[in-house]
Amino acid sequence: MTRARNTDGDLDAIASERAKLQQRMAELDAAEKAAREAQRDAGRGVFLAALEKVKIGAMDRAQARGLAAAIGKLDAAELLRRIGDA
Repeated sequence: MTRARNTDGDLDAIASERAKLQQRMAELDAAEKAAREAQRDAGRGVFLAALEKVKIGAMDRAQARGLAAAIGKLDAAELLRRIGDA
C-alpha cells in the first residue's frame, strides 16, 4: 500500500489527497459490488448443467418463479434439507 504524503497544514494538498482517497474508495466499492454479485451467482453454471441432465415435469410460470426464488433465497444445502433430498 502506498504511504500517504505529509499534508500537514497544506489545504490544497489535503483536498487533493482526499479526492484521491475518495476515488479509490469508489473503485473499491465498485469492485466489492462486482465480487458480491459474482459470489451470489457462482452456482448458476453448475446448476444449469445439472438441469440439462434431468427430466422436469410440466409447471406453470408461477411455479418456476417460486422455485427460482427459493434457490436464490436459500443455499443449496438448506434447500435440499427442506425438500428432504440431502
